[in-house]
Amino acid sequence: MAYQCISKETKTITKNHCSNDLSYNSNYLYKQQMRNYVRKKQAAKMKFLIIFFMILGIIVPQVFITNINTIFLKKYKNKGVEIPQSVSYIDSAEFSIADNIFLDTKYIDQVNTEKPLMTSPVLTEKMSNLTRMLKNLMAGYPELNPGIFIWDYNTGKYVDINADKAYSAASIIKVPVLFQVFKRAEKGLLDLNDLMNTENAFIAEGSGIIQYFPSGIALRYKKLAELMIQDSDNTATNMLLASVGGMNEVNRAVKDWGFSTTHYYNWLPDLTGTNITTPAEMGKMFYNIENSNFLSLESRAEIVEILGHVKNRYLIQASLPYGVEFLHKSGDIGAMLGDAGTVILPDGRKYIIVIMVERPWNSYSAKKFIIEASDLAYKYISNEIF
Repeated sequence: MAYQCISKETKTITKNHCSNDLSYNSNYLYKQQMRNYVRKKQAAKMKFLIIFFMILGIIVPQVFITNINTIFLKKYKNKGVEIPQSVSYIDSAEFSIADNIFLDTKYIDQVNTEKPLMTSPVLTEKMSNLTRMLKNLMAGYPELNPGIFIWDYNTGKYVDINADKAYSAASIIKVPVLFQVFKRAEKGLLDLNDLMNTENAFIAEGSGIIQYFPSGIALRYKKLAELMIQDSDNTATNMLLASVGGMNEVNRAVKDWGFSTTHYYNWLPDLTGTNITTPAEMGKMFYNIENSNFLSLESRAEIVEILGHVKNRYLIQASLPYGVEFLHKSGDIGAMLGDAGTVILPDGRKYIIVIMVERPWNSYSAKKFIIEASDLAYKYISNEIF
């Protein structure tokens, strides 16, 4: 097919000028195609950038809001890390920490419910008069729901008022952690003189001074145990809890010792009171401090030294005369106030006393009740009243 062109000079149809026009049209079409191609590439790139920045605009604020406390405010206000309530998250975090401590070689004790490692105090008969006096005292505090366990070493007589009822343990739950730390040390799985570094994951609000230390400070396990009990340091507790395998391992050990109710459900601070125990089970734990089949002589001596220097002396100990020793651990959250330990009289007589009180939020009446109940128990057992 011949291309036809119209000459500008002759106004006639010729073929002489077709080659120039054809070249011009080809260049024009090529440039048009290139422009269309570039526009499509730019449009695709722009679409990608718009989608990318939209996604970034959604994710970044969420990450910033979620982590602002940890990244910025924590350093400024020195606030603790709040542990999420999701069981799956806690379990994964717990085992991650435990694996880090044991370098993937965790030691897991076997549970033996038929032959528990702890023994129970021999109960002879109830202290009926003391029980009556304590119940009369309870009647004057109708807003409170106390649980009381008292056991006299010399006679085996006891008081049981709601002693098998589960109460929020608060910081009293630190006692089994203390025992497990020393049990691990006896097995060679932990050296009390070794150092452990503080980490953000362990930091806990509430009682204790370690939360205010810079991250990475190294403390000996023995010092952490002292801070956990004597200062009720929550961060020290989380560090030691992780070092002995986490909540699941402590719960396994507690069952192995012969307890069915005492249980860890949450890292500290457990402000909602999910960690539980009973007055009777806590009394049994203190009884076994002297059990040579449970703890070595060296461990028992160190545990007694730690429990004998608790700084909170304003509950059971507040009513004890000068010269009376008290090995104990107290617990205080809004809904529960309690104290548990062994009273040692100057003449060598001793008794276990555990008082745990459910109360209206932060009610001061719980403290008054514990002091008065302790006073009755001491005067009765020391034969000041009959």
